[in-house]
This record gives sequence, C-alpha cells and structure tokens, in this order.
Amino acid sequence: MGAKYKVLSADDELWSRENIRRMISWEDYSIDFLEPACDGEEVLERIPKEKPDIVITDINMPFVSGLELLDKIHNDYPDIITLAVSGYDDFMKVKGVFMAGGIDYLLKPVGREQLAHSLSKALKTLETRQEKRANEEDVKLRESYVSSFLEDDEFSSILNGKLFRPGKESHVPSTKVFSEISTILVKFHDVEILKQSCDKDVLRMSYDMKTKLRSLLDQEEAVVFNYTDKVNEFIIELNATPARLRLIADRILEAFPIEKQGPVTIVIHEKASSLDDIATVYREMIAELVTRPFGARHSIIVCNGAGRSGRIPERFTDRIESMISDSLKKQDAAQAGNVIMEMAGLNKCDSASWSLLEVTQFTTGVINAIAEADKTSDGRTYEEVQDGLNYGLRTLNKSVILENIELALELFSGAAVKDNNSINEQVESAHDYITQHYMEHLSLSDLAQQFFVEPSYLSRKFSQKYGETVTTFITRQRMDRAKDLMKDENNKLEVISFEVGYDDYNYFSRVFRRFEGVSPSEYRKSILG
Repeated sequence: MGAKYKVLSADDELWSRENIRRMISWEDYSIDFLEPACDGEEVLERIPKEKPDIVITDINMPFVSGLELLDKIHNDYPDIITLAVSGYDDFMKVKGVFMAGGIDYLLKPVGREQLAHSLSKALKTLETRQEKRANEEDVKLRESYVSSFLEDDEFSSILNGKLFRPGKESHVPSTKVFSEISTILVKFHDVEILKQSCDKDVLRMSYDMKTKLRSLLDQEEAVVFNYTDKVNEFIIELNATPARLRLIADRILEAFPIEKQGPVTIVIHEKASSLDDIATVYREMIAELVTRPFGARHSIIVCNGAGRSGRIPERFTDRIESMISDSLKKQDAAQAGNVIMEMAGLNKCDSASWSLLEVTQFTTGVINAIAEADKTSDGRTYEEVQDGLNYGLRTLNKSVILENIELALELFSGAAVKDNNSINEQVESAHDYITQHYMEHLSLSDLAQQFFVEPSYLSRKFSQKYGETVTTFITRQRMDRAKDLMKDENNKLEVISFEVGYDDYNYFSRVFRRFEGVSPSEYRKSILG
C-alpha cells in the first residue's frame, strides 16, 4: 500500500536534514518522506514533478531564503502545507512565516514531540481539505447527474409524446441536432449488472453510461440519451454513413465485453430521418430487436425501415401443442418435458439460433398449455413461473428459461414434501428475506435453493401461510416502498421505478395501477394535493 501523503524537507546543513529524516517513523503516519533538498531552489525545481503535500523548510538558507520559499509556495502552490524550522527565536521571522502561509514554526533543535505535533496538525488540515474537495466533487457530480437526467427526460418526453400522444406538439431540447439523422439503439439486457455498477443509483448509472458511449463517438454534436421509461436503453442520434454506423456499433460492443456487461443488442437504423420521426424509428428498431439470436452473446441488427424481412418460424406448432397436452392429460409430466426440451428443441434454443421472439412465443404457449391442463390451479399457481420466464427472456438467460419450464411441470405434478417444522421455518425465512431484498431480482427457484426447499412446495406453502404467492408478496413490497418514495416530490417516478426493482417504467406503471387502481402520477397527485 502506497503512502498517502508526501513530505519534502529542505535544509542547507546535512546534519539537520538527516535529523529530520530519522526523528520519527514516517511510515507510521502513512507518509512518504522524500529525499531532502539542500536549498530553496532545489525545492522549487522538484515540486512540479514530485508534488509534495507538506514542505518543511529551514528559514536561514542561501540563494532562496526560507521565507522567500514559503512566500513562493503560498502563491504558486497554495495546497501545500508548510512548516518552518529555525535556530532563532525571532518574533518577526515567526510573523513572516505565518504571513507567508506557514502553519507552524519549529525551533532548533527540533524535538520528536514538537515535530509529531506539527505534523499531526498538518495532516488534519490536509484531511479536512480532502474531505471538503470530495464533498464539493460529490455535489458537482450530483448536479451533473440531475442535469443529465433532465436532458434525458426531455428527449424521452418527445419519444413518449410521439408514441402515446400522436400529433401532440413536443418541445425539442435546445441542442445541436441534424435535419437528417441516423439512429443507434443500445440495449443492455442484464439490468442487475447495471445496478451493481452504480450502487443502484439510476442517475449515476445513466450519466456514466452516456459519458462512456459519447467517448466512443467522433461527433461532438451527436445526441446520446437514456430512455427514461426503459433505463437499460440508450439512443444515439448522429449523422453518419451506414459503414460508419457499423464501425461505431463494433466499437461499443468492444467497450462493453460480455463477461463484464452481459449481452448487449445494438440496432442500427440506417434510414436518415428527422427527430420528429423518432417514434416511428423507435418502433421499427424494437420490432427488429426481438429478432436477435437468443442467448448470452452480443448482437448487431440493421434496420432499414422497410419492415421485417423473412418470416419468423413458428416453434409452438399445433403438433407440439397436441403432444404436450396429450402427455399432461395422462399426468405424464416427464414426457411433456421431453417434448418441450428435446423434440421441440428448447434446450438448444441458443445453439440452434432461435430468436428472442421465437423463445418468447414458444414459452408463452407452453405455460398456457400447462396451466390449462392443471385442473387444480387457482389462477395464481404459475405467477412465479411467468415472472421467472420474463426475467430469463429479458436477460437472454437460457438456464433461467429451462429452470422455470421445469418448475411449471413440477407445479403441475404437485410434487410433495413432508410437512415439518423445519420447512415452516424455511418458508418464514424466505418471507423475511424478501422484505429486505424485494428490490433485487428474486425468483422462486433462487429462494428455494437458498433456503433448501423444493420450489413447487415453497410456492404452495408460502401461499397457504401468507394468503398470496411469492411473486405477489414481492410486488406488494415494491409498491409499498414506491408509495413511500412518492411522498417526496423531488423523487422522479422513473427513478422510483428503478429503485424498487423495475427497469421498465411502463411495466412498473401497469403493475402499480393493478395494485392501487390508479397510475403512479395520479397516486402522487392525490397524496401531495
């Protein structure tokens, strides 16, 4: 571990220099004691390169006196703490030291306690300054985060106005934009990684990601904004040729390696348009995004605005559906699983290049078929499964997809575990854990693994004990926290959505309305008046 601060001493007498060097253990103070200087001129020569934090200088030196040195340091390097040493108890020199910015005056021969006391005073001053600078930097950064978010909000409002309120006039932010622009959509699929990278601070995350994306462009006038309704989507507007757009896309993927960032999708819209067409462009890019190959790998998709080329294969065919239903009618969940995994090929959906849309459509068909065949289901049985599948689809995680299909078949089979006090305690532990971690991604399978209980059994026992499913309980915890955060009018609704565990504000809004009967904005208006 390196020294925190550096000390440079200066004295024209060798014995004085060595006395200061050996007087105390500088390492105990986390100080790097630099090679002493012979005079003031040497100190001034060395300061720019060695950057000392503290200078200890003798007053009586040739060429540049100690007082001249102190005055020069005070004027040119005001952050350096200075201590003066002299063999003379001269009031005028003492006064000169303090007038020149020194914080202490030591008489020769300097004693260990005297030096340690002055050194402690200097270190305290440095630490106070450092803390003040850190606080000032934090304030400036927070102001930058908020300003960045407000800019995002303006552009997102244009997009939303065009998407949800066609024909409504939208204010274009005062920034340099082009009459003809191309668009790049960058989507980060693993939101948990985004959260971890910014300590769950959505303003910081947005600012940092935009800063990094801008650094990869060669156009200062390009517009980069974070779509506030979907915090894992970033939109870049710029004037570039198709070849240049592809080069930028490659550069972005290289800057966000999959092992650190998770899978990223980049959609390039080659057709030049104006900012007024942003909603149309966005719709076309989202329609193409779902055609990306499913799996944990980066993908670049080119959209030319002409509509999707080629037909998406139908994986959940009538034949597959019939075979699954027949197996379930015979209560043969194992055979149904074989049809799903092997015959239809879900277990190889990544290597077989299924698209995200194909996996989505297929798993939806499978869950509907299982739920329809389950005559004991109360309509809530498969909530946890659907929640888990949605997470697997968003993160392009095949393991999560397969795990939740197997869970659905277990729920259908009604796999039982003998009741005992240990199981009841585990269910209670899972309940308590959720109350502390509801804002994180929590799946039934993860909870079951953590508390050593079979997933389908945990689902049933939780519902019996608490009168609601695991998923409903998690969602209610999130909604209660969101309502609490809404009491502060400075908390943006999109930020609240992210903080309680949602990366898609529109989805959060739908869930909130389902739970509370009103939208988040309507609820806030009712409590704030």
